[in-house]
Amino acid sequence: MTLGTTLPPVAPVVVADVLDALPPRLRKRVDAALDRTASWTVTGSPDTARAELDPETTLTWTLRDGVLTAAADLVCSCLLAPKCLHRGIAVAAADIAEPDTPPQAPAPAAPTPPATSLIPDPASSPSPTPSPPSTSSPSPSPVTETERQAATALWQACATILRSGATGSGAVVRAELLRAVHTGRVTGLHRAATTGLRIASSLAAARTGDSSFDREVLTADLVELMLLCHDLRTGTGDPAELRGTARREYHPIGALRLHGLCTEPVVATSGYGGVVTHLVDDTGRLWTVPAITPGGPERVAAAAGGPVAVGESGLTHRQLGRAGLLLSGGTASPDHRLGAGKAVRAVAATGAAWDEPPLATLWTRPLTDQVDRAHQARTRPDTHRPAAADLLFLDAAVLGPAGPALSVAVGDARVDLIGAGDRAHDNLRVLSTATGLRLKVVARLLPDRPGTATALAVSGDLDLPTDLRHHVDLGLDRLQHSHLGSHAHEPAPPPPPNANPTLTPASRTPPPLRPLANVLHRIALGGRAVAAVSSTSREVTTLTANGLTTTADLLADLAATSRDRERDAFGRVVRDAGDAFPLAWLRAGLHVREFTRAAAHRAWLDATTP
Repeated sequence: MTLGTTLPPVAPVVVADVLDALPPRLRKRVDAALDRTASWTVTGSPDTARAELDPETTLTWTLRDGVLTAAADLVCSCLLAPKCLHRGIAVAAADIAEPDTPPQAPAPAAPTPPATSLIPDPASSPSPTPSPPSTSSPSPSPVTETERQAATALWQACATILRSGATGSGAVVRAELLRAVHTGRVTGLHRAATTGLRIASSLAAARTGDSSFDREVLTADLVELMLLCHDLRTGTGDPAELRGTARREYHPIGALRLHGLCTEPVVATSGYGGVVTHLVDDTGRLWTVPAITPGGPERVAAAAGGPVAVGESGLTHRQLGRAGLLLSGGTASPDHRLGAGKAVRAVAATGAAWDEPPLATLWTRPLTDQVDRAHQARTRPDTHRPAAADLLFLDAAVLGPAGPALSVAVGDARVDLIGAGDRAHDNLRVLSTATGLRLKVVARLLPDRPGTATALAVSGDLDLPTDLRHHVDLGLDRLQHSHLGSHAHEPAPPPPPNANPTLTPASRTPPPLRPLANVLHRIALGGRAVAAVSSTSREVTTLTANGLTTTADLLADLAATSRDRERDAFGRVVRDAGDAFPLAWLRAGLHVREFTRAAAHRAWLDATTP
């Protein structure tokens, strides 16, 4: 089998081990030599790979499930091996192997709520609402000294990146980060290790000029990882959420009577596809049953028509979304994902319509309360975020088309609904012709698009056939104009455009914070020296005059710590290993993140408040 120029992926610790074996003079040459791999031809199988670099030099990989997991399994035939540049290039240019963990649903990840000790008095700036305490069970053990040491190694790796910037963080800096990632994973800090891998990928993209590199994404990941390390080192927050999990942990939940709500297609950019079926128990709590496997859009139909893995009910996911389930011996993860263990028993039962209890209660909560809940959920890690916490339940009337969206009235507010995929888009276009049609809608809030949500399913004054009883799954079913009954007619003139368009990365950051955000991004890209040579005095004066004294103080502190370098007796800058600068950067990054989240929350409320 020929792999072309694609190198076998490597485990994080292998990069550090191979580069550590190189003499300093060769280690410095690795970054400049990475483009040599473009001329390599790699051949092999899942167990081995081989590349002939020249008539006298051959690289041989021994793989475990297609991954290089040990430095000794990479062999070079040159005379300098194993301390040769060829091995260093092979691991530095390769992709990093990540855990094979499929996503549950297309919801944005969110870092842990901030430790208040990092943030100055926020009296002069908006601050987010604190998160509710975790309700996961059993109670987790406190953070151990070994975990603190692993968190410290990750913190120091991030501090080195901030001092050098992405453009100055070569193979050696990246290798130290990957070593810390490996230590964190072995120690059980899975959430930190996952974020560290994302940062390592960003550094590689920045060094190679890859168009996928985004300095704002790198900044956000650095803020998340450094805050996580800070909280682990200080014992702040729920240890279970701080640690994360390699695989979802399932705990007994006993017996449940469940009612199908809807089935949602999932096509993730990470290469997974399938569906997630949403269920509601008799108390109104939401649960999910996923069927997501490697693949793309072609996996959606197969998963929707495939059997439900929980128990042996004989239902497909498409059927479960409209039926019921009697569950005994059930298990679930902290995010309310139902488990499929051998002891779980489930039998099919009658479902409930959306206007019948317990489903009907979902539509009784005011829209503003639902928006608050959805934005609050973003402060929880996705492994502990309640199921469907970002879903909106809208009792609406069709206003008509609004560009590619369907505009609906929810009381005195207006919400624009968009579809995920061609099928959903076509169905919304059919509904847009039925002005005045009353609908119940399940939609997912889009935090960066105020007043806009992704519609998942609808029910209401529709003349539906038997196979579409109760509701229509917009991404799976197909609406016909005949289903609209007396509401079928030519579309009315569209309502005026939504006054709250998509928030781009630049517009997501409130204007007063952009001077501070720009400094954060410049440091993430170019390192400490970039901030040290620029003056921020005018921005600090302007922020203070506008009453944003917290923002002004953070900007001034970041600028000061960027320039405060320890020197020896001869005036030479000595190696900086202190925490003053990385802490100042983290405080500023945390302030921008929380201020921006609060502004996005307010924009959503403003867009839906008459």
